[in-house]
Amino acid sequence: MNLLLNIGPIFRALKRQRFSAILVVVQIAITMAIITNGIAISWDRYLHIERSSGIDEQNTFFMTSSGFTQDFNPRASIERDLALIRSTQGVIDGVQANSFPLSDSGNWYEIQTTPKNDAQLVPAASYKFDEHGINTFGLKLVAGDNFNQQDTLWLNEADSQWPSHVLLSKATAMALFGDNQWQIAVGKTIYVNQNTPIIVKGIVEKLHAPWVDWPHVEQTIISPARVTHNSARYVIRTQPGRLNEIMQTLPATLAKENTQRVIRKVKSIQQAKDEIYAADIATVSILLIVIVVLAFVTAMGVAGLASFNIDKRRQQIGIRRALGASKRQILQHFMLENALLCTMGASLGTLLTLALNIFLVNAYALTPLPLYYLPLGVIILLVISQLAVIKPACRAMSISPAMATRSI
Repeated sequence: MNLLLNIGPIFRALKRQRFSAILVVVQIAITMAIITNGIAISWDRYLHIERSSGIDEQNTFFMTSSGFTQDFNPRASIERDLALIRSTQGVIDGVQANSFPLSDSGNWYEIQTTPKNDAQLVPAASYKFDEHGINTFGLKLVAGDNFNQQDTLWLNEADSQWPSHVLLSKATAMALFGDNQWQIAVGKTIYVNQNTPIIVKGIVEKLHAPWVDWPHVEQTIISPARVTHNSARYVIRTQPGRLNEIMQTLPATLAKENTQRVIRKVKSIQQAKDEIYAADIATVSILLIVIVVLAFVTAMGVAGLASFNIDKRRQQIGIRRALGASKRQILQHFMLENALLCTMGASLGTLLTLALNIFLVNAYALTPLPLYYLPLGVIILLVISQLAVIKPACRAMSISPAMATRSI
């Protein structure tokens, strides 16, 4: 109740120092707009970076085998390499794959449930690997069956043939058959590019496309095939804790086994992820630095203006102390005054935050700001401003009635 009685005198005091009060309110409003949108953008990008691609990213690496002699036999080389890779101690499994999540290269097709021209077309990134792919990537089969050895075809680069069976990601099955009936995709015939029928043999829980910003990133189709080419990419999954060791030894072993090719581009999935998200990581880092610096500058501004106002009101404080106000009441007075200024700044800041977000969404196609960020921004600014004003307020409550009366 005593605090509420102070609101009237506080507003009258602020009215006499309206310039500094307006300055604090505007500073808090601008800070809230930038900090709130900055936090929302940073969190959105963080979730984008940290989302799971569906594979065992921590224990998987890849490398490229490139033949350079006229006698180099790609198919024989792939067969020998896969046998050696899979028999290496510490390796869980390995495949030759045309592409993989986070590789940023590959191709995609449009698939549909009927060959009709007006059927819904579902884009899906295409992966080609044999029956070891599920174990290599650490995928979870949620319906149907995995490929078997007889399903796998050997294709060359120009070959447009499709195997008779494919696997789908759950998101692809949902896009084709509906969110509640995706399981019925198993055993169904679907069509690639309107004219190639294939049967769905199984569905995996999640497998992202190679491109992290592709709008249909969760929609993929897997066909059991090995593509022969002078360059073959192998994906290898190791036992936990043995990734670095095998990344060092296995490429050297493969290179020694066949001198008609070179092993290059040996890289872990985590390294590929860091590279592909480098711009996002830099954006998040810069935004966080800006947020911290801006919060610090705002805190210094609030503290500076509070100190200035207290110096100008030393006589008023001394009189209140002489009239019986306790140190605690003086402290409460300035903390409440600052809280009122912060509330006004946050109210204006809410409007600025929404206006800035509308601009960012329209200009840069960012995600609209979830409304729960607004109270979060208010709380952050309130905490910052209250912490900033503690020291000046403590200095105010230390003013003695005797010192104030000597200045009259």
